Order: sequence, then C-alpha cells, then structure tokens
Amino acid sequence: MAQARKILIADPDVNAVRPLTRALRQRGYHVQYAPDGSRALEVAVLRHPDVILFDENCRLIEARSFVQILLTNPRTDDIPVVVTTSSRELDRFRGFRDGALQKPFNLDEVLSRIDHLCRRVEAARELKGDAREIEGGLSQLPLPDLLQILAMNRRTGRLTVANGAEKGEIHLSAGQPVNARVGDIEGEKALFRLVAWREGTFAFVPGPAPLRAPVTRAMEDVLLEGMRQSDERERLLAGLPPLGQLLQRTPDAAAVVEPHPVTAEVLELLRVPRRISEVLDLTDSPDLEVLAAIGALLARGIIERVAGAELTDGPLLGAAEVHALRGRLMRGRSSRSTLITKVVVCGSGARAGRWLLKSMPGVTPVSAEPQALRSSFGTLGRLDVSDVLRVDLVVVPMAEAARPLWRPFMTGAIGAVLLEESEAAIKVARYCAFDLRMPLVIAAKAASHGMVTSEVVPAPLRGAPLGVAVVSSDISSVLRTLLLAALQGPMPEVPETVVSRFLGLA
Repeated sequence: MAQARKILIADPDVNAVRPLTRALRQRGYHVQYAPDGSRALEVAVLRHPDVILFDENCRLIEARSFVQILLTNPRTDDIPVVVTTSSRELDRFRGFRDGALQKPFNLDEVLSRIDHLCRRVEAARELKGDAREIEGGLSQLPLPDLLQILAMNRRTGRLTVANGAEKGEIHLSAGQPVNARVGDIEGEKALFRLVAWREGTFAFVPGPAPLRAPVTRAMEDVLLEGMRQSDERERLLAGLPPLGQLLQRTPDAAAVVEPHPVTAEVLELLRVPRRISEVLDLTDSPDLEVLAAIGALLARGIIERVAGAELTDGPLLGAAEVHALRGRLMRGRSSRSTLITKVVVCGSGARAGRWLLKSMPGVTPVSAEPQALRSSFGTLGRLDVSDVLRVDLVVVPMAEAARPLWRPFMTGAIGAVLLEESEAAIKVARYCAFDLRMPLVIAAKAASHGMVTSEVVPAPLRGAPLGVAVVSSDISSVLRTLLLAALQGPMPEVPETVVSRFLGLA
C-alpha cells in the first residue's frame, strides 16, 4: 500500500486553514500543523513532509529565511515550500522556487498545486534511487520541473520527448544541458523549443554525455530563459497566421534598407513561398526573433499571405492553441484526463453526417455505421485534436417535437456547424447561436459538398450574440475556425476572406 503523502501547513491563523486541512484529509493526505516558523522547521527536519505551505505571517522565522535553512540541510533541501499570503501582489514571491498561493484559498487550485508538487517529489525520489530509467507524461510532470529534478540529481543521459508526430531529445551531463535536437534543429534553438512543450510523453535513459556540447548555459538559466521565450512566443503567435500558412514577398514592395540580420534571413527565404513553420526551421536565429521579424514584415506589407493556401497538413490546432483552449474550457480547474467537448452538426443525420465522416481528416466514426446516421440523434464521430483534447461531432433530430431534447444533449458543446441550408437545419443552428449562445460557422460550397450554396448569412442567423462565420474552402478550415472562435471570443459577421484574416486562416 502506498504511503500517505504528508503536508505541513505553517500558519498562525488556525481558522483560515481548517477548510483546507479537512479537504486534504478527505483525500487521504496526512496533515501536520505548525503555528510559527520555529515549530515548522522542527517538523520539517523530523517528519520530512512532502510539501510545506508556509504563511508569510509566521512569527520567529520568516518565509525567505525558512526556505534558505531548508536548502542548506541535505535532509530537507528537496521539500517544496509554497508561500501563502493574503496579499494580491504575488509577483513579489517570484524568487521562491515553488511560488505562492493567495488566501482565502481556492481549494481546487490549492489541491491541484499540492498534487503537482507531490508528483514532482516522487519523481525526484525515484531518480535518487536505483531506478535506471524514468518515463511519464508532460501533463503530469511538466518539462521544466523534470529538468530541474534531473539537474538536482546531477544525472547524465538522454531525455527523449514526444508530442504526437513531433519528437525531440535533450542530452544532459551531470545535470546540465549540453545539447538538444528537434528534427534537424540542434542546440539552444531546439532546447528552448522543447522547454515550451506542455503536452506529450518523456523518457530519461542514463548514458554517456555526447562529445559535442553546443549548449553552454546552466540549467537554471535555461529554464528561466526558456519559460520567458515560451510566454513571448505564445503572445506573438496569437497575432500571426497559423504555422502552416504560406507566406511570400509582396510583389513590388519597397526594399528594406539595411535590414536586421534576422529580417534579412527571413526575406531571403521568402523569395519563394514558404510556410511559417518552414521559415522557423530553416533559419539559424531563435524562433522568437524570427516570429517577431515575420510579424513586423507582415504589418509593413513587405511580405504577404499566399491567397488560397490552406492549412492542409499538420495538426488542426497548434500546441499553444490547444493549451489555451483547454485552459479556457476548464475555467481554471485541473485535470489529468482528456477533455471531451462537443460540436453540434446542423444537418440531416444521413446526408450531412456521411459526408462529414468521409471528408473531415482525423475523424473516427463511433462505429462502422453510427446509429446517429439513421436516427439523426447522437454522436457521429470523434476527433482527437491532441492527447488532451477531443471533439465529439453530434447531431440532434431537427423535428420540432424533438426540441425538448436539444438543450440537455447539447450541454458541453462549444459551437455549431451548419452543413445544410434547409429550414429545419437553420432552425437548429439558430437555437444553438441565440438560445445557447454558441459561435456558429456556416460550411458553404466546397466545405459542405454543395449542401450550402450561398456565402451570405441567412436572415434568421444574422446578429447572433457570438457571431457567424462563413467558410467555403474545406471542412478542416470550418472546424478550425470554430475552435479558434471558442478560444478567441465573438466573431464578426463578415465574408469568409475577412473572417479568415481575423482568425489567422488566410
């Protein structure tokens, strides 16, 4: 039987921590309490808790000194210490390795943080033992935490990570990074790319250090700089087209006078149309600088999107987009399981459903002949957007008599797609858009195999609270538009070319 995890709560206000203590004990944790810093230090040394919550108002020993004392003792230097405070200014606790939590406590947030830290501690203890390998999921043990553990234990070997079809590796020597590789990218550029990965799996295998060591930064510097670049990269990506978008130099655009070396490198590559992802891979410069250069060149009109170039390869959403959408749908709650959401298909179960299952890449029918095709009620198929996000494509009977079933069955849906211009299908779409306040995307022309012939928003659907988009290129773009609308908020009611630009699709 696994030993119960031990949590030490140091706080002079016993009433403030009673609800948390009760919640932890109900979940099987062994909770210890200390009213001041001196008693907390004694319990930490004698009982070696898995996690310590230390309130900034503790007397006798203040938080910063308490952490420094633990770090000087080999018995306690690996215990995570989270500072608790009633202050809203959490930035002043950035210097603490394990961060801070605000009071009054959000129990879900605190329990999630404690569970995360306990798993990190358990992984570190496994590495300290005789285990020769360690493997797991990045959603349970983020890569920065894993690298920190490997550094603390001065491990030498190779850490491989995989996220779908993407694979990478980081080589360590005595706990310090010496090289990294993603595809054909090597060194610091690859290392900072990998540090940004939030989903996927990892495996560490001990072994000799490589002869080449192009990475010379210390692990602490790598983690700080890597997380900074990750945040900046997500900010830049939010304002750029998808990574699969083709770009080219704008014909007759004015020449750039004495361009920055990174800008010159990007312009040279875009003498022929290339995808943004390809430009990132072919440049020697850091991804962050390349994305900034692309954004500036697009804003000045020196480069442009290639008209009609669709996102035909790669994932439906990028890793950063999946992370952001999942976080928005979870509303701050933490879960290790795959999040399952729904998209309502407004169209007849047989005609629209069969075409959707045939044409949407990556969709897996729930069975060889889904019941929903015959009854027009239920789940047609499932689309794994990533390891942690799945979309179920569902239909409901369009008859007015079935209307009472619509709301309960559509619970959890994030949007609707109109695949037919029949009066009944438009009625279901209107219910989704106005009654349930979902974003709506109309699949027109090629995107619906001709079942919707017009690119004009039907009158009953105009003025929908979260907007209506019309996409006529392909069904993948329809679903991507809908997912991004769920992430970014209301869509303007405008033609496809403008909607696509607004959502970064063209």
